[in-house]
Amino acid sequence: MTYASTATLEDLAARIGAAETIVCTSHEKPDGDAMGSVMGLVRALSSSKRMHAWLLGSVPPPIAGLARDTEWVQIAGPEDIPSVEPDLIILLDTGAWSQIKPLAGWLADRADRVIGIDHHASGDDPAPVRYVDATAASCTMLVQSLLGVLGIELDVAVAEPLFAGLATDTGWFRQANADAAAFEAASHLLATGVDKDRLFREIEETARPARLSLVARALASVQWSRGGAVATMRLTRADFDQTDGRRSDVTGLVNAPLVVSGAELSVLLIEERDGGVKASLRSKPPATPGGPFVDARAIAQHLGGGGHVHAAGVSLEGPIDCGADAIAEAIAAVSV
Repeated sequence: MTYASTATLEDLAARIGAAETIVCTSHEKPDGDAMGSVMGLVRALSSSKRMHAWLLGSVPPPIAGLARDTEWVQIAGPEDIPSVEPDLIILLDTGAWSQIKPLAGWLADRADRVIGIDHHASGDDPAPVRYVDATAASCTMLVQSLLGVLGIELDVAVAEPLFAGLATDTGWFRQANADAAAFEAASHLLATGVDKDRLFREIEETARPARLSLVARALASVQWSRGGAVATMRLTRADFDQTDGRRSDVTGLVNAPLVVSGAELSVLLIEERDGGVKASLRSKPPATPGGPFVDARAIAQHLGGGGHVHAAGVSLEGPIDCGADAIAEAIAAVSV
């Protein structure tokens, strides 16, 4: 199946206009873009619609803080789903069934009421009516465009989560996806009065001491391959136990080896509590416009994962050594 738009933003705006009760949701373990998209849309529409924000799985505290005083429901499984029958369900920042497991059955039963907004290049069909633009740096950029179509003027309460999503998905405007369109969108959001310095502090500078211990262990585990172009790090369950660490303590850690000259791809393997391994992949943009680069998404897709060309991930079965072997084989298979 080709993952592409099946509707325009104008089509989605018409569906929103005809609805009274709307649920907004996104992928499990929401990041800044997922949370920002949900909160921005819920706040923008709350004056005229009955809005419900549903977040799936665990929500890192810095991300949860973006909600401010906007109410939301955490859904870990089908038993947590509120007894609401919405006119419309808006799925944001994902098009993958694998990323919405707590709601999968509920959404499938209401497919005629699900619309999607996404900026990923691959996905499935949980939102049959969807707008997809893989050139957008963040999903919040697409939400921002949708609000323009709806004729909703931005205020700081709406702009703040939209900016947070854009900033975090571009590495605070340092990554290759921080293009002219991203800066233009950011400019409009900042003009409403968004305090970017406060947001950075609240999102990026909230680590626990355990993070430093985990960073030390991950960096000590680095193994270089392909002539120094690929760095692979590991964190085991024992590492987390011995440092009192949490998964939220290693956010962004996968990027660390990319400061090394010659490094083009970084891989962080994390041993999951329930078995298996989560692999996160990050790569550098080309050294010159149009030049070669490592396609992290292609590597992840080879193993059943996905993401963006410079930031991707995949869940793997088996012990961490097998995960490392699988990643190495995928790298070789896509001719990195």
